[in-house]
Amino acid sequence: MKKFITLITFLLVSIPVSAQTYFSVTYINVSPENASEVARLESTYWSKVAQANIDSGKLTAWGLFARAIPAGNDTWTHAYINVYDSLEKMLDFGQWNPQAILGINNQDIATGDLVNNYVVHHYKVQASINGDSQFSVWNFARPENLQGFVMDNINLWKPFFEKDMGGRTSWGIGTKLTNVTSENATVMTWDGYGSLLDAVSALDYPLNASSFVGPKGDKTSEYNPNGWGAQVIVQRALWLSSN
Repeated sequence: MKKFITLITFLLVSIPVSAQTYFSVTYINVSPENASEVARLESTYWSKVAQANIDSGKLTAWGLFARAIPAGNDTWTHAYINVYDSLEKMLDFGQWNPQAILGINNQDIATGDLVNNYVVHHYKVQASINGDSQFSVWNFARPENLQGFVMDNINLWKPFFEKDMGGRTSWGIGTKLTNVTSENATVMTWDGYGSLLDAVSALDYPLNASSFVGPKGDKTSEYNPNGWGAQVIVQRALWLSSN
């Protein structure tokens, strides 16, 4: 399966949701000296493969992303997302076939040798509110009560945000299906914003917890007492969608 990176300007959009929506996230680390070449390969060739898969119904959406604020050389620097409307389509790795789509050998445009390391996680979208978001905060957690945490997000937080997004332009929650260990996150949420300033400001939490207002009956802090394991601001470089 191909691996990617991109440089240039990064933005973000929300993930489109149908009755059943799944997505994969490939997190990668790339050195600065390789970024421009990988960006060229991704934008010139792999985006066309993705668009062909979208046109044929194999893929719902495809996006290129990166951290808006660098975090050093020992963590992922970029990511890409593939969105599907079924598990079967998400597991059809043969769809990434540039020879059949573009008449170009995979090895001629592969970016694997330019990437230091990568990991792929698969998720199922549990709920979302779509919108045009240039930046987003990706939140990762490992709740002690995963079911309770997810259900409060679906039944309490989604209706709460539908009435007042609190500066957000999109929101969603997904549960991880693959590469789950005894230590890493089991759930991911995303909050979309219109600017980097809005995204950073959202992380400027009030120190006085009593001043925080949420939906009545919410127990997510009880279900997830250790809080977020990581919160990362990302920007979108490119987003292709069937919508």
